[in-house]
Amino acid sequence: MRSFILVIIMILGITGCSFDKTVSFTEKTEVKTQYQVVDDKGNILDFTDTPKRIYATTLSLEEILTDLVPLERIAAISEPAADPKISLIADKAAQIPLKLPQKVSAEQILAIKPDLVIVQENSNTAFIQSLKDVGLKVYITKIPTTLDMVRKRIIKLSEAVNEKKQGSIVIKELDKKTTFVKEVTDTIPVSEKKILMGYSLLGVFGSAEGLFNDICINSGVTNGAALACLVRGEHLSKEKILEVDPDVLMFSDYSSTQEGDTVLFRKEVLSDPALQSIKAIKNNNIIIIKDRYRYAASQYIGDGILDIAQKHIQNILRRIKNKSVT
Repeated sequence: MRSFILVIIMILGITGCSFDKTVSFTEKTEVKTQYQVVDDKGNILDFTDTPKRIYATTLSLEEILTDLVPLERIAAISEPAADPKISLIADKAAQIPLKLPQKVSAEQILAIKPDLVIVQENSNTAFIQSLKDVGLKVYITKIPTTLDMVRKRIIKLSEAVNEKKQGSIVIKELDKKTTFVKEVTDTIPVSEKKILMGYSLLGVFGSAEGLFNDICINSGVTNGAALACLVRGEHLSKEKILEVDPDVLMFSDYSSTQEGDTVLFRKEVLSDPALQSIKAIKNNNIIIIKDRYRYAASQYIGDGILDIAQKHIQNILRRIKNKSVT
């Protein structure tokens, strides 16, 4: 009987000891989700902590990131982001020690040990999968084609980096600029609404499906390329340009994507004998903007809209003033 009791005590002792160890192990390894987000591809990302080593793979995403989080939370920045000729965030990029090439490999990203990588949906599928395969947390975002999509992109990214409050501040500043432009352009008579045609070093750009078309709409002008039914990837003939007869021609101060002298190119277009009859050249209605404003898929879309509106409205006011004087 005594031996039986001893056996029971030993079993209970072993069981109790085993139970205590199990509880201890569970408590140490239990991972609690702090917050959860869904990217633009429907992927669910669980965060156990706010990401502190973030890497974004395109300049537009970097532009957003540098306004959402303290710079020390950005693991690395691209070399183009630090180039003052190209970048709108060169001053901020200069404060981030590690610079990576514009085209970066999965191995280079892995080496900086990011806890969040933000990519665009047009990134190579195999590249995105390779990042996931090595255990990196990857957030995929759509490429915006409208102002509203840019706003949503900023809001969703602010949620991903756990900075909703800062995201609201960025959106408020963006809305302030676009609302101001709308209030002013809405007062312009329909008869004074202008057709703007934008040039890159490859020629007229801005299909109706692209972001630049929506930038034009929000700037109070009509996109001449859309009127001419320009198809993305194709060129607009001089005959089409003459047919549209734009009121304003727009050029970039620099090209970050195409090689060539932007000043020389502008002179060649404006002195082209075949284009001398269009209103923009006859009235010298030429505006020059920062290259990044052409496709600003970040909060800087507000600056692009404001800049285009201010410059073309100045031309309108100058013409109205001249008419009233005469």
